[in-house]
Order: sequence, then C-alpha cells, then structure tokens
Amino acid sequence: MVELVVAIVTHTDIDGVGAAGLYVYLTGASEYRLFFTEPFLLDRELRKVLSAYYEKVVIADLGVNPPIFSQVLEYLKVLRENGIPVVWYDHHVWDEEWVRRVKDVGVELIIDRSTCATGVVAKYTKPARNNVDWVFVNTLVEGICAGDLWRFDHWLGGFYIRLVRRRDTDSWRKSVVKAFASGKLFSEEFYEKIVEHVDRELRALSGNLEVVVKNLNGINLAVAMNNEDIENSFLASYITGRFDADVVVLVSIDGKLSFRSRHINVRELAVKLGGGGHPYAAGAKIEIPLLVRILSRFNRRVLLYYVSQRVSRELESILASHGGH
Repeated sequence: MVELVVAIVTHTDIDGVGAAGLYVYLTGASEYRLFFTEPFLLDRELRKVLSAYYEKVVIADLGVNPPIFSQVLEYLKVLRENGIPVVWYDHHVWDEEWVRRVKDVGVELIIDRSTCATGVVAKYTKPARNNVDWVFVNTLVEGICAGDLWRFDHWLGGFYIRLVRRRDTDSWRKSVVKAFASGKLFSEEFYEKIVEHVDRELRALSGNLEVVVKNLNGINLAVAMNNEDIENSFLASYITGRFDADVVVLVSIDGKLSFRSRHINVRELAVKLGGGGHPYAAGAKIEIPLLVRILSRFNRRVLLYYVSQRVSRELESILASHGGH
C-alpha cells in the first residue's frame, strides 16, 4: 500500500490536538505534516498547504470565520481541482449556506455538534489499522470532550484542558499529537506540564485582576484581559462568579476576543464581530484602532473600555431582537 502524504490543519487547543492525534492513530498515517492555527487564520494555513504537495488534506476543529470564508473557499476549490481530497471535521455551529458552498467545491464536510472534534474524528473515520484499542479511543474522546465542552464529566477533563494552552509551542503540540497517535492517554511529561500550568494559574489568580463591568438592561457584561497563564474558560468562570457576569469577554492585545456565557448565545455576538463558535463559548478577531493600541500600552483599561463599548452595541442589538432577553 502506498503511503499518502497528509496535511493536517487543526486548532491550537487540546481538542484540535486530540483530533489530529486520533486521526493519525486510526488511519495509521506515518507521512503527515501538522499545521496549527486559529479559525481567523485558516486561510493563511491553507495557503501554506497549497505551496507544497500533499496527497490529502484534513481540517479539524476549525469553524468558519465570515471575513475569510471566501478566501478559504477559493483555496479549497484549488485543492479539489488538483485532485486532492479534503476532509473537514468540526463540531461548531455552521450556517446552511456555508455548508452548501463548502460541499459544492467537493469537500467532505463532517459536522456533529453532539461531541467535540476529537469525538467527530472517532465517529466518522474508518480505521485503517489493525487492532484498534477502542478503550483508548473512547477514553481519549471522553476526557477531551469533558474539558473542551466544559462538562467535566470525566476525570481527565481538567487535566487535558490544561495540557495544551495557547502560549505553548507547536513543538509541544506535536509531541502531544505523537503521544496520542501512539495510543498513550497520559505520560510523566504530561503530568509535569499540567503541574506547571496549575502553578501559573494560582499565581495569576492571586494577583490583581482588572475587569470592566457594564449593565445592559439587567445583563452584566464583564470585559477583562486574557491571561496566558489561565485557560480562558477557567478565567471566564472565575469572573462570572466574582462579578455576577452574564457575558464575559476576554481580550488579547491583538484584538482577539473570547466570549463565554452560561445562558446567553454568545455565538450570535461573535458572528456579528466576524467570528463564530459555540452558543456559550465563541470567539472573534477585531481591529483595534491605533490610538487605543498606543494608549493601552500605558493603561490596559483603555483597551477594556473600547472593547466593552464595541461589544455592548452588538449585544444590545441582539438583546433587542430577542425582546430584551
């Protein structure tokens, strides 16, 4: 059997890493290259894929960001015209029009919102290896989904969500993919990394936390800087409890926004700002005016106030369209 050279384009978090590792495990692929990216940079990674030759392209755990969708679609079209099969596994919310257009260019698009992306790979990838260890596969899916979907109904959930963080290097992500691809659920190296992350979380939470809170017709919107030492969902949960927030926005200096809520559909908010995601966990990327960026170097609250105003306008329009709820 001739080995295919596969390009795997996946998200930077544990679910993207898990999806890639499980795909390699199930298919037995040995010739592959990993591309880790955020949804709003998917077009850039596909351009890299097009610059070399791969016999198959796999995309995992990456939803659609409207501002780059047309360019992504164009790159997918070129891949398919060159006879390269493309499989896209995802669990985010897609508009029907996006689904139709991606499938129309010949991409095998698999979306299942009942599970995480690692679970989608497990459910829809036909194993090409002998003696699949389904206990390993199911445990990996349950552990990663527990953290990624914020359910924490499996003991590995809290560990896995800390195993791969945005500040981690791609070389670390590759080592985790390699471990999963070899059938390992955990290792001493994993344990050391998680302990390091927990120590950083505790130090960060013991310091000062700047938060801007706005009340919009009874809805508390809290905006804070993201912290590279604390996973966004953990930080958002802490802010939700401490400030009685209904919607939490975590801001990066480059304009990346992460939205979290327990009962308000923040995906609608993310889409209005050019992003996407899940109903209660979503993200977007906005342009930050030059003056705000300059002033934020001296006082980060300038950035927080700017984002709170920008998000408030969109949130108010969403609340108005739903009758204020």
